[in-house]
Amino acid sequence: MENDLEKEPINFEEFIKKIENFELPTYKDLPEIPLYMEQVVGYINESLGALSEAKDINITPFMINNYVKAKIIDAPKEKKYNKTHLGYLIAISLLKIVVSMKNLALFIDIDRYDLLKVSQNDVKTLYDTFKLMEEEALKNVIHKVKTRYDVLKKGNKKNKVENEIELENINLAYIALKLYIEAEANKLIADMIMERVSLDLLPKELKEKLDTSKYDRKKSVVEAKKLRDRQKGVKK
Repeated sequence: MENDLEKEPINFEEFIKKIENFELPTYKDLPEIPLYMEQVVGYINESLGALSEAKDINITPFMINNYVKAKIIDAPKEKKYNKTHLGYLIAISLLKIVVSMKNLALFIDIDRYDLLKVSQNDVKTLYDTFKLMEEEALKNVIHKVKTRYDVLKKGNKKNKVENEIELENINLAYIALKLYIEAEANKLIADMIMERVSLDLLPKELKEKLDTSKYDRKKSVVEAKKLRDRQKGVKK
């Protein structure tokens, strides 16, 4: 296995071009025939193309099974996943590095409950809206990165530095740090917004379901405490 430290230095222009040309599949282009687990994993990771270099977005069978167990996505039929599954899983693959499981489940629940009241065509609209927003966000970030990179590169030429490659890597690390800070600030604000609006966004039937599950959890905790107390009494 290739060690991360042994990888070739990044070709920045080539890397930027790959991201600029990146497009998610449209809902229409998602496979019509339901897929088995291994096919789903292969299709999604291939669909993410250039972005799959960021290892955190890759999806695995273990992850998909967990999403099904947690009821974030519906269970497959006869071990096969349909277009709706694929649309959700592509979105989850990209969002899971910044969105908590709780909020991912919330977004999908809101979507799922709304879809019960409208036609199947709206699934396409919702997925394609996500695709549009994702690609627009990537283009905006790439534009910022290119601008910063060009400014730093001009500064390097002006100062006539000796080790250009080393300085370029430092500049790229500085750009990455700035992006991390912006991402952290965006996530912080997004999480604060979701804390305030999450319960209000839930459909009534889902709120009732959550209230029941909270009660059941509390009941379980009380019963577990009683059992521990009884066991302590026996030991004495």
